[in-house]
Amino acid sequence: MSSTLGGSLSTVPQGQIIDFEKAELRRMPFQDSLYLWVKGRLPAQGFDARLAPRIYNNGRPEYWAIEVAAFNSKAAANDIGDDADVLMFERSIPLTGITGIKGVNVIGAKRTQQIEIDGKSF
Repeated sequence: MSSTLGGSLSTVPQGQIIDFEKAELRRMPFQDSLYLWVKGRLPAQGFDARLAPRIYNNGRPEYWAIEVAAFNSKAAANDIGDDADVLMFERSIPLTGITGIKGVNVIGAKRTQQIEIDGKSF
């Protein structure tokens, strides 16, 4: 990963890695799936956020990296006005098939957060 450019090594190659405020695991009450839920702030109007799992070619890592990425969007989901609250985002992604041996590692611009996933999580 290029730390100077903040480029993505994930499923959003044109994305810019952005920071996040909170990341946690959530289980949907009507499903038996575990989700990663992330909350943060977009860098500016005209951007949208996506949780982008990294791509691994050499087996399953200890912690699967999931980047918090922003990308230019002509019709961003949050781009509806000038209010500062518009820049806030909440995104989730099902963790089926994208968990490491021990858990996930959420990657933002200024910090990362490792989240352990034990047998009780599934």
